[in-house]
Amino acid sequence: MTATVAALANASRVVALTRISSRHPNLTAIADATLAFAKHAKVSERIEVTNRIDSRRWQDVDLVAYCLQVGPISRSLIELLPSHAVVSLMAEPWELRPDVVDFDACDEAGIKVAAPNLSHPAIDLLPEFARLCCILLDEAGVDQRNARIAIVCDTPCAPSLEHMLRNGGGRVSVFSHPVLLTDDAWDVIVVAMRPSDKPPMDINTLGRIARNPRQALLVQFSGGIDRSAASYFGLRIWPPKRPTSGQLGLPLDVLGPAPMVRRLTGGLKAAEAAYRGAELGGDSVGFLVKAGSATVGRERA
Repeated sequence: MTATVAALANASRVVALTRISSRHPNLTAIADATLAFAKHAKVSERIEVTNRIDSRRWQDVDLVAYCLQVGPISRSLIELLPSHAVVSLMAEPWELRPDVVDFDACDEAGIKVAAPNLSHPAIDLLPEFARLCCILLDEAGVDQRNARIAIVCDTPCAPSLEHMLRNGGGRVSVFSHPVLLTDDAWDVIVVAMRPSDKPPMDINTLGRIARNPRQALLVQFSGGIDRSAASYFGLRIWPPKRPTSGQLGLPLDVLGPAPMVRRLTGGLKAAEAAYRGAELGGDSVGFLVKAGSATVGRERA
């Protein structure tokens, strides 16, 4: 989809880089599906699908879109790019693992890194994330009406999650970190944290939850839970299968194609604006991203 979106926006050439994996072992099938969609949109002549990085052909690339399925944007790739290139995260930094882009290599090469503003009216994904969380609760068998729900959230999703769950009839409290979670008799604890190297819901927090006679159901919407510790304490977790690091408890496309299309087009538009030197930040469609000492933050263009 991303390749076709870029071509529809009049990119002169689009290279769709993929990789062969256990999940997608057939490169030919991937290429055929990508090009069939592009052909339907009448842009297939400008799209190439490959699983190889040809150093000579990457020297005139203007925009590079990060894709979780392909992997991190490493120093070796960044060193192939011209200094005017822009890397698009295709997500806000709080959604992603810390190692998705080698920011030091970008700084050294003078390459900008842009991210979409999910709160921008043209993208507007935070309410969609809240809808997705409600679906996850429904799948877990939670009756939200009058349920005591704790949301442990350190992302911009917190207000949308609280609003949506209150509208569903839940009695909701929000905590910005697991250490702040009170020992009330919660029915559900929604974990909506940033990805991190160590699960924020660690053995100490889980031990406190387990000591409560009314053991809450843990719902992993985002961020990590120490599932070994949870199993040791006999705590219930939904979904049963651990989400991949940096992924939500349910994929966004559960809500249909529209939210994903808005994310992809927003990510490409933010990078294109940065490439053309437009002012970003504030209420614009995106912002520039710089690596800090511990976290990744925003910066105006």
